[in-house]
Parts: sequence; structure tokens; C-alpha cells
Amino acid sequence: MRILIIILLAFTYTFPITLDELIKRALEGNPQVLAKRYELNSAKLRLKGDENLYFPEFIIGYKYSLQSDAQSISIPSPIPTEIRSSKKNYQALQAGIRQILYDGGLRDGKVSLSKSLLYIAEREYEEVMLDVKLEVIRAYLSVLSSLELIEVIEKQREAIQSDLRQREAFYREGLVAITDVLQARVKLAEVERDLRKAQGDYRIALANLSRITGIEEKDLTSLEPVNLKVELPTLEELIEKAISKRPIIKIVRERLKISREQRTMELSSFHPKVFLEAFYNYSDQNTNLRPKGFFTISGGISVNFQSLAPYYRALSYGEEEKKAKEELKDTVEKITLGVKASYEKVMTARDNLKVAEEALRLAEEFYRLSLAQYRNQIISGTDLLQAEASLTQARKAKVLAYYELLRAYFELLREVGEL
Repeated sequence: MRILIIILLAFTYTFPITLDELIKRALEGNPQVLAKRYELNSAKLRLKGDENLYFPEFIIGYKYSLQSDAQSISIPSPIPTEIRSSKKNYQALQAGIRQILYDGGLRDGKVSLSKSLLYIAEREYEEVMLDVKLEVIRAYLSVLSSLELIEVIEKQREAIQSDLRQREAFYREGLVAITDVLQARVKLAEVERDLRKAQGDYRIALANLSRITGIEEKDLTSLEPVNLKVELPTLEELIEKAISKRPIIKIVRERLKISREQRTMELSSFHPKVFLEAFYNYSDQNTNLRPKGFFTISGGISVNFQSLAPYYRALSYGEEEKKAKEELKDTVEKITLGVKASYEKVMTARDNLKVAEEALRLAEEFYRLSLAQYRNQIISGTDLLQAEASLTQARKAKVLAYYELLRAYFELLREVGEL
């Protein structure tokens, strides 16, 4: 029987949803992530296509011609002779293979360019994933903080309800005036109003988390609480790590490489192209020629360019490279500033949490003493309500400070690229 009860409890117990599970679900269905995933697949296919440029080129062609008249050749001689040189209607077939032996680096440049575009697509995918992860974390923390604020207000309501019962008892004994009872009832109504607002904020935060993750709201009512100790390396280490790990910096660096590759591809137009080809040719145009079909093997070299157009395009890519260098410098500076700002935000939030924790300790002690003094009729009901209000504000401040620290910490991780 005991085993049966355990099994039934196991089926009915709902395990809390972890932050990792929320992030996983969000990444599976997020439109931005899906769009980048398609872009990444496109870049992979483009690279495969360019890698096939090294394979031989297969050529096949067929032509059927209709002429208005058949052609013939007249040979002047003692006996005039006319030889038919072309049929009126004829067909021709050509099939062969051509292999480029040297193209001045054009194929190498195209493959290298596709690899760079794939690398950029991968880094952009990582950057979007960081954004989505941070969005999930923010929504997750909003839900948890809203829940804790509800708990704080419910504790306040319980304290005021207890205080109201005490005042009503004192009033029945003639120890306090009716105004003391009314004052507690008014305060209780205000707390009920605050509780309804907090519950509304919680429902909105829950709906937002549901929208981001695609999980129904009813399944998000049990979330694993945060159990995280914020520990930070030095600011210099964080900046160094951000510069080496942030996908956006890697993207700008790769654009430098792309500009060089495109310049090389343009200049390859001035290089000769060396090729080797083999063809089978067939034509029944001339009825007197034999054989109708024959093989040819050829090797050749060619140069093909239009004026100085490739040269000027190469110069334009040189300017693009200079632009990318400036963008890289600007990006590094912005990320450095972002890390510094996020780091200072974390340090400030940590100090604020310490202040809030100390203020809560003092407020709890103050309320405990005030409650004892009120019960001994040393202080008024107004003083007790003020002490209770101070305690509630201290509890709220502690909750807000704690989750502000967590938000600042995760935002710093996003800036560093380690989320």
C-alpha cells in the first residue's frame, strides 16, 4: 500500500521547470533563431556548390538546322563536276569535358568567400541565441520576483489581519478607540489593493514568459527558483574575454578577410586561364565527309577581361577593407564600454543588496519591538502600522535588489558572450 501511494504521488507531482529547459524551448521555436538557422543552412549549401567548381565541366549540345536550300560545290574542269557539300536539313552533336587547370585563384577565392560567409552566419546565429537567452532569463526573473513580491504582500496582509484582530479585542475591552480599528481596516484594504496589483503583474510576467518559450501558462506555474552565487573576475579579464569571445567582433574581423578575398577574385581576371578539354563531335551536314563523328583533345590558355573594370573593383574592395578596420575598432570600443557599464551595474546592485539586507534586518527588529510595545500599550496603533509598513518596504526592497543583481549579472554575461 505504501508503495502504491508513492507511485501515485510520483505521477501527480509536478517537477519544477528549470531555466535551461525554458531556454531550450524558446530556442526551438523562436522566429529570429529559425530565420538565422535557415540562413546558416543556405550558407552551408552555397559552400558545397562552390567546392564543386574544382570538378570538370561537362558540356553537351545538340543542334538541328533547317536551310532554305542544300549547298553544293562546282569544280571547274574539262568535265564540270558538282559535289554536294551540305544537306538541306542536318543535325550536329557535341559532347565533352573541360577541366580548368589554373584560373588565377578565382575558384580558391570563391570557396574561401563562401567559408567566410558561413563563418559569419554561424556567428550571427550565436549572437541571436544570446539575445533570446537573455530575453528568456529576464522574463523568468520577472515571474520569480513577482511571485516573491506577492508573498511579501501576503505576509503584510497576515500581519495587519492579526493586528486588526488585536485592536478589535482591545476595543471590546475599552482599551482603544474605534478609530484604531478603522485605521487597521483602511490599511488592510490598501494592502488588498496592492496584492491584486501584484497578482496582475505576475499574470502579465507569466504570459510574457509563455509567449517567449511557447509553453502554456498553466505549465509555468511551477518554476525552479534561482540558486546562484554571483562571483566576478576582474574587469580587465572580462573585457579581454569579451573581445575574444563576442560573435559580433568575430563577424567584423571576418569581413576584413572577405574584402581581401573579393579583391583577389577581381584581380584574377588579369591572370591567364589554363584548360584541358576533350570533345566528341558529330555532324551529318556534309554527306561526303567521313567519319561523321570524331574525338578531339585540346589544351589552351586564355585571358578575358573588360578594360580596367576588375582593377577598379579591386580598389573598391580595398576601401571596404579600410571601412571594416574602422568598424572593428568601433565595435571593440563599444563592447569594452558595454562591459564596463554592465560591470558597474553589477557592483552597484551587489552593494544595494547588502544595504537592503541590512535594512531588512533592522526593520524586522524594529517591528518586533514595536509589536511588543503596542501589545503593552506603550505605542499607538499608528506607530505599529508605520513599523509594519517599514518592514514591508524593506522586504520589497530586498526582493527587488536581489533580482536586480541577477538581471545585471546575466546582462554582463551577455556582454561578455558567455550566456
